[in-house]
Amino acid sequence: MKPRLRVGVDVGGTFTKAVAVRTRPYELVAEVAVPTTHNAPEGVAKGIVEALLKLLSQYNIAPEEIALVAHSTTQAVNALLEGDTAVVGIVGMGQGHDTLEAARRTRVGRIELAPGKFLETHHIFVDTTEGLTEAQAEQAIRHLLEAGSEAIVASEAFSVDDPRREQLVLDVAARLGVPAVAGHQLSGIYGLEVRTITAAVNAALLPKMWQTANLVEQSLRAAGIEAPLMVMRGDGGLADLNTLRRRPVLTLFSGPAASLAGALLAGQVVNGVFLEVGGTSSNIGLIRHGTPVMHYVRVMDHPTCVRSLDVRVQGIAGGSMIRTNGHKLVDVGPRSAHIAGLPYACFSPDILDAEGLRLETVAPRPGDPDDYVVVQAQDGRRWALTLTCAANALCLVSQEAYAYGSAEAARRAFTLLGQAWHCSAEEAARRVVERAAQRVALAIKHLTKEHKIGRRFVLVGGGGGAGALVPAVAERLGVSYWLVPHAEIISSIGDAVASVREVVERPLGSVAQAEALVREAEEAAIQAGAVPESVTVVVERDEKRGLLRAIATGHVSLAPPAPERIPTETEARAAAAEAVGVKPEVLTLLADTGQFRLYHIPRRLWQSPKVALVDQRGGVRLFSGRAQVLAGTPSEVLRDIRALIPEQPAMWESVPSVRLVVGGRFLDLTAGISQDGLLSTARAVLERATQETVVAIVGG
Repeated sequence: MKPRLRVGVDVGGTFTKAVAVRTRPYELVAEVAVPTTHNAPEGVAKGIVEALLKLLSQYNIAPEEIALVAHSTTQAVNALLEGDTAVVGIVGMGQGHDTLEAARRTRVGRIELAPGKFLETHHIFVDTTEGLTEAQAEQAIRHLLEAGSEAIVASEAFSVDDPRREQLVLDVAARLGVPAVAGHQLSGIYGLEVRTITAAVNAALLPKMWQTANLVEQSLRAAGIEAPLMVMRGDGGLADLNTLRRRPVLTLFSGPAASLAGALLAGQVVNGVFLEVGGTSSNIGLIRHGTPVMHYVRVMDHPTCVRSLDVRVQGIAGGSMIRTNGHKLVDVGPRSAHIAGLPYACFSPDILDAEGLRLETVAPRPGDPDDYVVVQAQDGRRWALTLTCAANALCLVSQEAYAYGSAEAARRAFTLLGQAWHCSAEEAARRVVERAAQRVALAIKHLTKEHKIGRRFVLVGGGGGAGALVPAVAERLGVSYWLVPHAEIISSIGDAVASVREVVERPLGSVAQAEALVREAEEAAIQAGAVPESVTVVVERDEKRGLLRAIATGHVSLAPPAPERIPTETEARAAAAEAVGVKPEVLTLLADTGQFRLYHIPRRLWQSPKVALVDQRGGVRLFSGRAQVLAGTPSEVLRDIRALIPEQPAMWESVPSVRLVVGGRFLDLTAGISQDGLLSTARAVLERATQETVVAIVGG
């Protein structure tokens, strides 16, 4: 039987690109691009369907050959930036002594989404001290609808502990046919105001995202494609359409997330900066210990409960046009040739035969400054001078790169610019590249400093404009770089090969809840389409926000990515050694569970010995010092934990941290609870384990 295909579709600012890949072994089978349909009545959904149908027809792919369709989109973030959101009605709730504070915290008013763009909210408060009836919930919702609300938020104090009243509001809203979301569905944090703001932003996106999800699903089914349809989340995992319909806010930054997912597939990066260079903007993300760095999304000055990649966006990219005051460089970007509707000079051999060339300045869009440079021929044809043109004029772009163009055509255009600046064409191009590289390098320095990465990282380039900008940025930073294969479609590839990801959060309390949290996260991933036997779970403790977080990931429909991407013992050893800065041969393998490998790192000068835990993708999950490692069968490890903690109380200033590696789970049972609570949780996990070998890391 021929292996089935995974299809990835990325909705970009200019083009919607679709690819089909096989995963065992990994192979790119097909790729197409169509213009993104921003202005169509169906919105970007029309372009997604057009790209899929073109893929099927152009490469003679039968619908039954497709195992999965996944797409990333800028629709959610664009809706916020453009203020294209629904009016939201908030049903605030609270009881007892908390009613006044709950009323204040749920009345969030007008939320600024972007400069000059606002989300309008209406508010009604219900005192739930005596409970909440269905009639009360309906009355509140109807009041908000009459005020002009198009979507509903249910937000009650302490609903993360008891969500029944929020759920009742959702049930009534569903009966009335009104899109609705509850605060407890988006986060487990206690902060009522931040939970309400997050829910309001999410609700504001619901009507438009419902429409997109329904249109794409209906079109796929009409084309005979019965495969699961998934959407990329902003944290790099896939979610099903039901998640998109309920929690569209999770898709913020899904485009950069797809690119980074593709970059991680392309090579085992331990510490790196991923620079995705598009036509209009560039995205900068960070890979630390083999995994993307996350943060909580902020909407202007408003914190939210949404975790996504920590992405920094720069308004400079391959198509960025050059701005001049007539005698010198003013800036590069932010407007691009795509926005101006002009061809790049370096991609236009006809510029070499054009007569009467002269330099002009234009305003790409109404309201823009008229200092963007174009070259105009005597017959009226125009070409943009871009960053990519500058890089090609200097022969900085390799022939294999997507951004490779005609150096001769680029130099003819830059000769005119050099004459205006009283310098050579090469000098004019050099100034442009240096200005662009300087700005992007500065943003990377700020990001790596913030996350304490230091200078030991590699710059990984993706996107169609990577070949024009990444080499110059790497040179300015003094680091090595490489461009991912198929850089121009890396987002679509990332969509196709990503895994389901579900996150469940609960307030910190007794650590005995960890096992229940793991089961809930596993079930959520399975419900979202993950194959049960592929699901792995990592438990994190977020002290800053007072949360225990379970992250479940699993593959959809097909097997994991190609076996060659799963590191060998030698590759895992190299990843651990590179991350800590030692030679691989000094490490000792302590345990191998199949999904994780644990290494001992010997003492170095003033540093104590450490252990490093490496996962099946080569990511370094943990560095820990002064830790004791227990490996063996589940019953043996449980026996050793019981013996170690009570028998050596003087070793620990408090109850020690205990991290368990059980199959695909990495459970962090962090200190700060009672000894009995820790042991009961360890027992609950280990007595349920079926693996031959498990590992406990105690202390550190």
